Amino acid sequence: MNLINNSLENENYRLLTGALRIFGNFSYSDYNNYVIEYDHKHMDYQLLIERYNLHKIAGNETDLEKSINIMRWVSNNVLHNGNNNDIENIKCDALSILNYSFGKGIEFGLICRHQAIVFTECCLSIGLKAKTIHCLPFSPYDFESHVVSMVYLKELNKWGMFDPTNNAYFMNDKGIVLSPIEARYYLSIDRIEINNDIKKNTDYYKRYMAKNLFYIKYWAINTLGTDLIDNQKTYYLIPFGFNVKEREICYCQYAIENTSGTNKNSWKRELEKLKFSDINIVSEMQFLK
Repeated sequence: MNLINNSLENENYRLLTGALRIFGNFSYSDYNNYVIEYDHKHMDYQLLIERYNLHKIAGNETDLEKSINIMRWVSNNVLHNGNNNDIENIKCDALSILNYSFGKGIEFGLICRHQAIVFTECCLSIGLKAKTIHCLPFSPYDFESHVVSMVYLKELNKWGMFDPTNNAYFMNDKGIVLSPIEARYYLSIDRIEINNDIKKNTDYYKRYMAKNLFYIKYWAINTLGTDLIDNQKTYYLIPFGFNVKEREICYCQYAIENTSGTNKNSWKRELEKLKFSDINIVSEMQFLK
């Protein structure tokens, strides 16, 4: 049985990484009126820093070391629990999430989105350029996606992707931390490394991220409470030849068919809004600004 399972898992991994390789290029056409903001001056940052002693947590070395230290701290103190019924009632900013979950164990654990928000906003508070990104699969019939963060590492002159849910980051064979686009490429050729203190089995994690790095969604304004900003502009980084609007519409339709009650009504509203809205597709260069 284990041999059969391993064979199926390997076949699935080859399928996922093969899709990343075939759909390996992104648009070079810039989105008009592109705006991206990284706020380091929010009035509540000082409270966040002082309450959780963030400068001490981060340390005073490189941006990479600060990012890894904060990622580990979030991963160890805001645990993952997708079955928490309180999830929908938690205000999505770092202070609210930490106030609810910090150091209270699995019972007060939250989802990857909350963990990434805490990580991103802690990084912004100490002056690191950071944003939260939603990593999405190809299939519209897949309810499982993943939310992680990106930090610009000045000493390396590049972006790195950090996953506080799994205490994980990807590297190439030279030990250089990878951006989401770079991770996507190295996954596609199966030449990727993962830090050795990752919380998940590395083979499982590679399959999981190969599935969820097909395309990426993120937001224009990155600050304390990014998710709470009304009319926040959303951007999509998608591969050439991929119809993201059709995928999002199919996803909503599938969700409507497979949910009930208030959730079904929410998906119906989302579907109607999506049908008449523009999809803001960015270039690779804009994504990396």
